[in-house]
Order: sequence, then structure tokens, then C-alpha cells
Amino acid sequence: MDRYFKANAVLSIFAKNYMELKKGLPIRPSEMGVLNIITQTEGLHTPVALAEMLGVSKSMITAHITSLEKKGYIVKSPSEQDKRAYYILPTDKALELVKTAKTDLNAQFDRLASAMGQEEFDTLVRLAEEANIILEDKGE
Repeated sequence: MDRYFKANAVLSIFAKNYMELKKGLPIRPSEMGVLNIITQTEGLHTPVALAEMLGVSKSMITAHITSLEKKGYIVKSPSEQDKRAYYILPTDKALELVKTAKTDLNAQFDRLASAMGQEEFDTLVRLAEEANIILEDKGE
């Protein structure tokens, strides 16, 4: 048997379970990422800055912005300095969704931390963060 078979199976199931936590959202998880950034971080957010923060293409962020705007979660606010540029602002509907989703997700994290113990949960998060850094480094 392949030496990484178990790792693949365990991590695949974990990823599936994690995505199940987000299944009840009225928007795609990637769109939720946009809302999380514009509601949880300081400053004005441009499409280019959002694309960089999420590590996605400009065309992908444009699709997210279009979808979120149609669904009433964001509005575009023109830049006063550069009339071609605009900022992405959350609506009250977005703020409520982020608040609800955060509460639901935090409850699941509390459940994990309680069952695993806080130290083990912190270790899980630290190792996942380390793995993300390694996997995001394309060796460039």
C-alpha cells in the first residue's frame, strides 16, 4: 500500500467535513471569503487587492463581485481619486451573513477544541498553517 494512502484518506475526509460546515451558506465559500475580508479587515478594498489577498485571478474576483452584487451582499463605491477604480463595500445583508456564519463556525471550532483539548486543537491549526505555507510555495 502507498505510504501516503492514509494521509490522503484522512485529509480528504477532513476537507469534506470542513466544507460540510459551510454547506448551509446562501453563497459559495469562495464568495464568503470576499465577504470575510471586506467585513473583518480595515480599510477600503479594491478588486485587485481582494484578488491578491485571496490568491485568485482578477477575472475570478470579478465573477465573485458580480455575483455578490446581484445577490445584494456588496455595493461598488467609485474612487474619488481615480474614476475608473472602485471599492467594494458590504451591505447590511453581508454583515448579518458574516455574523451568523462566524457564530456557527466558531461553535464547531469550540466543539473540536473541547473534544480534542485546546492544546491539540492549537497544534492542528499550527500544523495546517505550516502545511499551507509549504504547499503555497511553488518553489519559485
